[in-house]
Amino acid sequence: MQSKTKIYIDKDSLEIIAQDSTISDNYYKNIIEIFRRHGDLYLDVTEEELDSIREPKDLNDPGDIYTFIEGKNISWPLSAIDNFEAIHEKEKQPDINGNIVYILNKKEEVKLLREEYGVLAIYIDDLTDDIFYYYFEPDLDKDYVLGNATNGWQCILKEEISFLPPINSIVVSDSNLLTNNKKSSATGENHFCGLENLKDLLSMLLPKDINVSFYILIICPPTSKLEEGKTNKIVKRWIAEIKSLRNYKIVVEFLITTKAVHSRDLYTNNYQIHLDKGFYVFEPWTKRVHKEGVSHNNVKLFTYLYSPFKRGKSDLDSALVDLNLISKMYDAYLRNTGVSRIIDLIDDPVKSCDLCQNRILF
Repeated sequence: MQSKTKIYIDKDSLEIIAQDSTISDNYYKNIIEIFRRHGDLYLDVTEEELDSIREPKDLNDPGDIYTFIEGKNISWPLSAIDNFEAIHEKEKQPDINGNIVYILNKKEEVKLLREEYGVLAIYIDDLTDDIFYYYFEPDLDKDYVLGNATNGWQCILKEEISFLPPINSIVVSDSNLLTNNKKSSATGENHFCGLENLKDLLSMLLPKDINVSFYILIICPPTSKLEEGKTNKIVKRWIAEIKSLRNYKIVVEFLITTKAVHSRDLYTNNYQIHLDKGFYVFEPWTKRVHKEGVSHNNVKLFTYLYSPFKRGKSDLDSALVDLNLISKMYDAYLRNTGVSRIIDLIDDPVKSCDLCQNRILF
């Protein structure tokens, strides 16, 4: 798996950043720190052109790419000309896997990457020093009905969703996902609260449209409250409901394993949602915040790069540690070892070794 954010940037945009960074010492300080500590840069140039850029043109010009890279202690970009060319080639597909960013000087390329592939692409004129910053922690410290919203997640995210980066894949790990089943005191109906909350959340997060398959991987432990056959039936029905949320193809893989990572998180290409007590945040039958006694859940949404100057392990580092464990667990399943079972409803069932990996796990 990757260890840093992949940043594809065209030469024109890098030159603009290099020039603008000379305005003051603090100009683009967050962007530069991301380039320095958290990103691997890839340029739209050949190896020969890259060698030419490595030769300083004017040591008195701090806006020269060479001076910028060397002066800011940024690792030298790699050549990725083939990937940039693939953006417009119908027979090929650009890199859209993992934690990835494109910074480009062409609006049409930015639009295509965001809308067709669900990738975070930024037009250079729209680049600001805080563009990667997003942190949201809703106030759930009260028992309230959520107005006219269809569900609790819609209520708290309807004003926030436009600030979230595009995505094309999701990984969910929740050790309580299948154990949070409760009966409504009003109707007596049994609710799988974790699954219902997750469905409501996904209905907000999934892009309205996308031209590639969207991948969702769920990993959780089994529940002793239900026999395996009943669990399978419930999960398969839930998967079918998720696949019906949008008109494009959604591939859902559901791994039930006793070796599940003990976390309660939803990971996307560029941001994470952490839940202190799992996805049971709202009562499905009342739309009220769920409480156990006087204690309620806590929810945090944040981009991996929202705090580039954070000391020690970054948020991206922490996410990649968990995702690496999940990736190993997934690989173990593909090798038929160490995972109890998988439930999947892929449109064209294939042998397990041919299942597509979730893009975040690349």
